Amino acid sequence: MTDLRPSDDLDRALSALHADVETDSERIQQTRAAFLDAVGQTPVQKRGPRRRWLTAAVAALALVAGGSIYTTTLTGGSAEAKVELDSAAQKIAAAPDPVVAPGKYRYLVWHVWNQNFAETPGGGLTYLQETMREVWVPADIRGTWYRRDTDTGRHQWVKGSDEEARKAGISFDRSTSTSSARCGAFEGGGPCAKNGGWQDPSLDWIAGLPKDPKALFELLKKDGTIEGNDRGETQLLVQAQDALRTGMLPAGTRATLYRALGNLNNLKISDKAANLDGQIGIAYSSDDGSSREEIVIDPATGAYIGSREVVTSGRNRGQVLSYSSFNTSIAPAPWKTPR
Repeated sequence: MTDLRPSDDLDRALSALHADVETDSERIQQTRAAFLDAVGQTPVQKRGPRRRWLTAAVAALALVAGGSIYTTTLTGGSAEAKVELDSAAQKIAAAPDPVVAPGKYRYLVWHVWNQNFAETPGGGLTYLQETMREVWVPADIRGTWYRRDTDTGRHQWVKGSDEEARKAGISFDRSTSTSSARCGAFEGGGPCAKNGGWQDPSLDWIAGLPKDPKALFELLKKDGTIEGNDRGETQLLVQAQDALRTGMLPAGTRATLYRALGNLNNLKISDKAANLDGQIGIAYSSDDGSSREEIVIDPATGAYIGSREVVTSGRNRGQVLSYSSFNTSIAPAPWKTPR
């Protein structure tokens, strides 16, 4: 099975936000047309191995002063994408993250579809298979977290059929595993760890992130020069996805990250009505010449709701490699889903 890549958020409650950031809307409209077709292109590079998704869903309690000055004079991708991302950031700032009451739990759920390949005498079968992850985060995040991972048995054929799978001895049985860990350290790390990063954010790491979009973009670029990165700017969007899909970023940090992504030279809106398990959002994308990575944001609320990866070259062009949906709410107790 390919790697679990939930969309890939444990949103951080209790972030101190400022909703009074001003944006010059007239200036935005003036620059929108001028920049709409002026999207810079980075050289196409050979794509490297696919990353492994975050091994543990983590969240941290972070008090982050929200609100960052954003201006359309920043260099970057299409003006349309920048305007829409700024709108999403403003909506986040206007609706602070909910506070989880004592005794209640933050409930996070990911539905992840990954493409798999099975060798068979007939040449092989290709299919998308669903995995679901649920996490219950206590009001005191330093307490015990609970996680349930489920192979749902749901699948979609790209090449093949259920009959061919049965003949090859391939089954799609439902299975579930459960675990618990203090402070979300299911596989080490977690929000209470001293170190952190885009794939495994910690409280200290989040607190140290720049509050200015341009400075945060520069950090994305610096961290994107890791050994083995041959995806160019697309790797920066992947890093942002990694952090967003954990659910751990507080509202102010998410807003700054959205605006930072506006500096990607090849950022575009690839779908204005992306459907992720019934959730509709705008897909913001970066293409490395081999595949297109997308993050999907609900334009009504600014919430991150999932991600997709689509092949953009060769005979499999247009084929979905993976997609995921994400949602968060409040649950009454561990293993209980919201009513």
